[in-house]
Amino acid sequence: MVLSCWLGLLKNAQNEVHFRIWYQKLLAALQFCAGKTLNNEFSKEGKLIRILEDMAKKVKAASDPKRKEVLKVELNRLQQFFQEVKVCRLPLNPALVVQGVEADSCSYFTSNAFPLKISFINANSPGGNINVIFKIGDDLRQDMLVLQLIRVMDSIWLQEGMDMQMIIYRCLSTGKGQGLVQMVPDAITLAKIHRESGLIGPLKENTIKKWFRHHHPLESSYQEVTS
Repeated sequence: MVLSCWLGLLKNAQNEVHFRIWYQKLLAALQFCAGKTLNNEFSKEGKLIRILEDMAKKVKAASDPKRKEVLKVELNRLQQFFQEVKVCRLPLNPALVVQGVEADSCSYFTSNAFPLKISFINANSPGGNINVIFKIGDDLRQDMLVLQLIRVMDSIWLQEGMDMQMIIYRCLSTGKGQGLVQMVPDAITLAKIHRESGLIGPLKENTIKKWFRHHHPLESSYQEVTS
C-alpha cells in the first residue's frame, strides 16, 4: 500500500475511540518523515480522492434522467481542481502524473453502485489517457488481497518457466467502502458475456466455452486460447 493511502487511512481513523492516540502519533511521525514537499503531494492526492468520492455519491444518488447532468457538473469541479494544482500524482500508481480529465471520455457504469469511469490526461503526453474506475459501496481491501495473491502465484509460475499471460490490474482501497481500480483496455467482463447468453446465462456451465467458440471458430485458434 502506498504511503499516501496510509496517511489517508490514519486520518480517517482519528475518530476511533480506543486507539485514537496511537493513530495520531503514527500520523504525526509519518508526516514529519515525509517532509514538506511530499506532504504537499499527499495533500493534493487526498483532495483528489475527496472530490472523486463526493462525485461518486452524487452520481449514485441522482435520478436516472439527471445522472448525466450531475456527472457533467462534477467533472467541471474536477477540472477546477487541476487548474489550481496543475498536476497531481495518481494514488493508484504514484509513478503516473496527471494534469486533468477528458470530460467526453468520462462516464459511469450502470451497475448497482454506479462506479465512475474517469479518463485522466497523462502529463507525459505520448503515454495516452489513463482510465480508472472509482467505486463506492464496495470493500476493495478484499480485491487487493486477492490480486496480491495472484501476483505471488504468477511470480512462482514465471520462475518455473510457465508464462500464463496474466494481466494483473491495480486496485487501491482509499477508505471505507471506496477505492480506485485500473481499467484494462479492450477487456470483456464476465457480466457482459453472461448477458449475451440470455437470461439464464449465468446459470449455464458452458457459457464461457460457447463464448470462446464463437470468437474463435477455427479449432487451432480455440485450442491456442484455451490451452
